[in-house]
Amino acid sequence: MQPQSAESEIAPESVVVVGAGVAGWRLARDLRGAGFTGPVTVVGDEAPYDRPPLSKQYLAGEYDDARISLYRGDEPTSIDVTVREGRVASVRSGVVTLDDGETVEADAIVVATGSTARRPAMLDGHQVHTLRTREDSQTLRAAIADGRSLLVLGGGFIGAEVAATARAAGLDVTIVELQPQLLGAAFGSECGTRLERVHRENGVELVTGVGVERLETRGDATVAVLADGRELTADVVVAGFGAALNLDVLEGAGLDLADGVVCDSSGRVVRLDGVWAVGDIAAWHDPVLDRPVRREHWQVAGEQASLVARTIAGTADATTKRNPPYFWSDQFDLKVQVFGRPELADRAGWLEADDLDPESVWAYHRGDTLVAVVTFGIPRLLGRFRPLVTEGLASVTTA
Repeated sequence: MQPQSAESEIAPESVVVVGAGVAGWRLARDLRGAGFTGPVTVVGDEAPYDRPPLSKQYLAGEYDDARISLYRGDEPTSIDVTVREGRVASVRSGVVTLDDGETVEADAIVVATGSTARRPAMLDGHQVHTLRTREDSQTLRAAIADGRSLLVLGGGFIGAEVAATARAAGLDVTIVELQPQLLGAAFGSECGTRLERVHRENGVELVTGVGVERLETRGDATVAVLADGRELTADVVVAGFGAALNLDVLEGAGLDLADGVVCDSSGRVVRLDGVWAVGDIAAWHDPVLDRPVRREHWQVAGEQASLVARTIAGTADATTKRNPPYFWSDQFDLKVQVFGRPELADRAGWLEADDLDPESVWAYHRGDTLVAVVTFGIPRLLGRFRPLVTEGLASVTTA
């Protein structure tokens, strides 16, 4: 059963958005597009910019700051949104408190604080990069430019993309992944094998199925001592151990924050009147799984922001379209795209068709219904499968 959230019957007259990432800025923009005319304030510790290129084009120096900015034209002036750079100490119903003690009041508050790179204690005292912010990417770009070898600890999406970017720049690259396969936890063993082959063919060394026991600094190099006793040395090390949710602003508010912020199916925070959550931190109620679900994807953050904007503006209704989840990853010349909901499937396999290359489309089915696909290296294929997956998911979610 969907949790009940407190909801004011009075239409909000002012909005504060906490967080200036893609979800926060998209929400501010879409509020105006949905017809909201009241004051809108966005509070964040950085100006809004797009994060996916940080491990790819921006890291490689192909994109500059202007290319990744989320502003269009002369925004925020053109859409009459106030942007305040600063850190937020707490969010409660009706009020946002900044670190310096100043308060900002609003009828509606949307929390879009995202996440930060996880830094386990193992990294303390060693020259190890993480990648989450523009500054992180700039620092890592400079290190790659001066380096000869790169060691990536963790073979998730960020780690795999950084490895591909650094290898293209000419560095010797090694990835260490605790799981048996690169990205196997995200895609399964068959897709993981497909991605591993791409990396090996491009000269990346993969060490899988073993963890890092400790790090040591020896001269200018960092040494990773693995659990099986092997030692790997590199002059640039990147850790990709996942992300930690930025939930500090809601601590002490009596909420369940065990895995994000529990919300109803429209993003309203349960037990906190007049507050919504979007993006990485938001665990929206999933009516199919009948439980809160977080989705840490760029497209999902934007979709959630758009829906909350229309809800606050009073223009959302039961017919408001919600697109299936979508995300992508660029690794070397291979674009991997995922569309749909793999978690609903009861079987999966390579989709065989006369006009498809072998191992180009991994399909997820629930019974005979197509609920998700992963396409490898043929971006145009996704256009063929989008309507099929969308139709399939519609039949599942309405059953």
